[in-house]
Amino acid sequence: MKTDIYNLIEFGTHHIKDWCALDVVGDLIKVEEFLQGQLTSDISVMTNNTSQLSSICNQKGQVIADFIIYKQDNKFKIIINKNCVELFKEELAPFAKFFFTTFELSDKKIIGKVSKKDNSMPCYSSNDLFQTSIEVNNKDLSIENSISYENWIVAHKLLGILFLNKEDSGKYRPLEINFDNLRVSFEKGCYRGQEIVARMKYLGINRRKFCTFTTESDFNEFSNIKILGETIKLKEKQIFNAIVKRDKLDQIKKLSGIIDIY
Repeated sequence: MKTDIYNLIEFGTHHIKDWCALDVVGDLIKVEEFLQGQLTSDISVMTNNTSQLSSICNQKGQVIADFIIYKQDNKFKIIINKNCVELFKEELAPFAKFFFTTFELSDKKIIGKVSKKDNSMPCYSSNDLFQTSIEVNNKDLSIENSISYENWIVAHKLLGILFLNKEDSGKYRPLEINFDNLRVSFEKGCYRGQEIVARMKYLGINRRKFCTFTTESDFNEFSNIKILGETIKLKEKQIFNAIVKRDKLDQIKKLSGIIDIY
């Protein structure tokens, strides 16, 4: 990544109003067993006050919903876009009942944080410069160093993190959207779609590449670029995630208005 791209990052906190927390209610052992058998990430490695990027798939290995799982006071919370709550609950309810587990909507607020890299502080994603983390609380939200929603989302895009829209549910497999690197454990036990996801990872031929684009604000040459999620305009630039054909990538890099692709 070009060094000047880091100028798009601002450190601070943001109240993520479009997200909510679902409390996963039940006996801790049963809850862990249930979640471990459904989520693509490995929750067995989580300790209190830590979080993970995660997702759920259908039997065909297609991603149904993505979210952040957060452990607090020996209880798990699903941090998810409000638009995807019912989809998530409907997908998992038939399995949850066998583990005497339910989901309850919390009234606590979701606070996102972008901060300088600090190996002593829990986070769910990072690079050499910065990290992202969340808190679930009811604190006063008048925070002096608050950042905008655009700042918050751009930090994730520059980390290669995609948040799917509700309309994208069931359209992509993890390998297509970088979830295999960020939201999937290939060392844990089975979950729905696991065999297909693993087969694509180790035996498939991936002719497409998931990328993060930074372009000039007036860039509009999208004929070979399939944009995923939101396109953010910030500091006279556009930042977005996309899928491109690998054999077209060199050609795309030469387009006028492209600042960086990685």
